[in-house]
Amino acid sequence: MIAYLLSAGNGMRLRPVTDNFQKCLLPVNGKPMLEYWLDAVFGSWLFQKVCVNVHHCAGDVERWLAGYFERTGHSVKIIDERANLLGTAGTLFEHGDRDQDFMLAYTDTYSDHVFKNLSTIALHWASNNNDGMVGGLISFPSPKDKSAGAMVIDSVGVVKAFNEKSDNGDVVWAGVMFARKIFYDYMTPFDKDIARDVMPRLANKLRVISHVEAYDIGRGVECYQQFARAKTA
Repeated sequence: MIAYLLSAGNGMRLRPVTDNFQKCLLPVNGKPMLEYWLDAVFGSWLFQKVCVNVHHCAGDVERWLAGYFERTGHSVKIIDERANLLGTAGTLFEHGDRDQDFMLAYTDTYSDHVFKNLSTIALHWASNNNDGMVGGLISFPSPKDKSAGAMVIDSVGVVKAFNEKSDNGDVVWAGVMFARKIFYDYMTPFDKDIARDVMPRLANKLRVISHVEAYDIGRGVECYQQFARAKTA
């Protein structure tokens, strides 16, 4: 299984904090968001390869990753999108390994539960994905501000409808997904955003596999700062 940690976005909702700073390096309790994800992924020992895409402040992220390798011995494959930010779907379509199952995560999602239990969640998906589901999603309670992908789910967690940037749903997607390699068959070269362009066409083929407390630090400057202060209190 491959881990794709999406870290290239411009962080528009976090401006001016992210004018010259990549949001995946924003600290929470003194630790960059990307480091939480890398520690969880490498700590699970489940992934044959870990990929991080870069665009905005790419050099800063590459230098930070080089330092991470020096500290831990863990290396990542960098997907360089300096010339062209492909979008979450475009990155996967252009650079994904179609012979491998994968995990995709937005690195602006913070969840202590996911960080501490990633291997358990991944193994649960691996041992319970024989029901025809293409992907297993992690969800969290709706923030009610239309900042995330809202999902209508049935009694066993099957996603019946996916509505990006909406409050029309039971729970919202936390930006973390485990998927079988057949997921690529549902993508097109024109897809840019996973949540907007791909998820809606996968009704009845996705299932929520874990519902957790999570926080999207990319919702805005005030939201990020309030959350960061709360985590250090």
